[in-house]
Amino acid sequence: MAQVIGRYSKTIYAALGAVGFVALIDTSMISPVIAAYARALNADAFWAGLIAGSYSIVAIPMIVLAGYLSDVIGRRRAMVMGLVGDLFAMALYAVSPEPSTLLAARILHAVFDSFIVPSALALIGDLFSKGVGRPLSFFWIFVALAIVIGSGTSAGLVAALGFRAVYLVIGVLVAASLIATLKGLPAPPASRTSMRGEARIGGAHARRVAVSMIGILSMYLLIGGIVGTLPTILIDRFGFDERGAAAQIGFFMAVSTAVSIPIFPVSARLAGRRTPIVPLIIGLLASMTTALALEFGAGLTITRILSAIVFGLSLGTIIFSSSYLVVTLPREVRGLGSGLNQSASLLGVALGAPLTSLYVATVGWTGVFILFGAMPPLVAALLVLAVWREMVRELKE
Repeated sequence: MAQVIGRYSKTIYAALGAVGFVALIDTSMISPVIAAYARALNADAFWAGLIAGSYSIVAIPMIVLAGYLSDVIGRRRAMVMGLVGDLFAMALYAVSPEPSTLLAARILHAVFDSFIVPSALALIGDLFSKGVGRPLSFFWIFVALAIVIGSGTSAGLVAALGFRAVYLVIGVLVAASLIATLKGLPAPPASRTSMRGEARIGGAHARRVAVSMIGILSMYLLIGGIVGTLPTILIDRFGFDERGAAAQIGFFMAVSTAVSIPIFPVSARLAGRRTPIVPLIIGLLASMTTALALEFGAGLTITRILSAIVFGLSLGTIIFSSSYLVVTLPREVRGLGSGLNQSASLLGVALGAPLTSLYVATVGWTGVFILFGAMPPLVAALLVLAVWREMVRELKE
C-alpha cells in the first residue's frame, strides 16, 4: 500500500511519469544525431566517435555514485540537481561552436543525467513501500514511450529545423519535468545512517543486487550485439545496403520497445502475486529465444519481426523485475542499489557492441549470438534458480 495516498497520489504519479519520460527522451533523441552534429562542427571521424561514446564512458561509474549520493542528500534534491544540470548541458549543446565544447556538453550531460533514474527508482521505494509494482511499471512505461518517440522524431526534427532544435525541444521538456518534480514530489528525509556514510550493501542484500545486475547485464549484452553487429551481418551475409541495415535495427528496437509497454503492468501483477523472480526468469528465457532466432534466422524478415516481439517481452520483464529487486532494498541503500542496477545496463551495451564486432571480425558471424546473446541469460537464469528459495524468503520478509 502506498505511503502517500489521497489527493497527493495523482500528483506523484504525474510527476513520476514526467521524470520517467524526460529521463530517456534526451538520450533517445540525441544518440541518433550526435555524431552527425559533431561532423557538422568540423569534427573528424575520431572526434565524432569520441563525442558519441563519451556519454557511456562517463555515465557507467557516475550513475553508481549518483545513486549513492541520492541516499546521502535525498532523492528529490538529487533529481533536481540532475534536471538543472541537464538544462545547462542542453544549452551548451545548442551553442557549441566547435567539437571540444560539444565534448564538454556531452560529459556534463552524462554526469547530471546519471542522477535522475536512480533517484526516481529509490523514491518510488521510499513513497510506496512494498506496493511498488504499480508505480514502478508506470514509471517504466513512460521511459519506454520516451525511447519510441525520441528515436523516431530526432532525425526528422534535424531535417526540418536543424540540430539545435533537438536541444531546444529537450530543454523545454526537462524544464517541465523540473517543475513537476518541485511541485509534485515530496522530499523524504535522507537516512541518518547513510548521512553518516555507514550504509552498506552486504549479505542477502548483496545477493539481491547481484541477481538484479546479472539479469539486466545479460539482456543488454544482446542489445549491444544487435546494435553493434547485426547491421554488419545483414550487410556482409545477406546483401543489405547500409541504409537498409540501419533501418532494420531501428525497426527492431522500435517494435521491441513498443511491445514492452504493456508487459510492464503484467510484470507488476506477477511480482505482486508471486515474486519478481518469476518475470525475471520469463524475461531471461525470452532473451535466449531472441538470440537463438537471430543466430539461425537473421536473414528472414519474419524471424526478425517475431524476435523483436519476443525481445519486447524480455525488455518489459527484465527491466521491471531487476529494478523491483533494488527498489525494495532498505531505504538507506536503495539509491546505491538502483545506481548499480542501471550501471549494468550501460555496461552491457558498452561491452556487447565491441565484443560482438571483434568476434565477427576475427572468428566470423557463426555463434556470435549464441555466445553473447543466448549464453549470458542462460547462466543468469541458472544463478537465479540456485538462489530462488533464499530470494523469495527475503522478499517476503
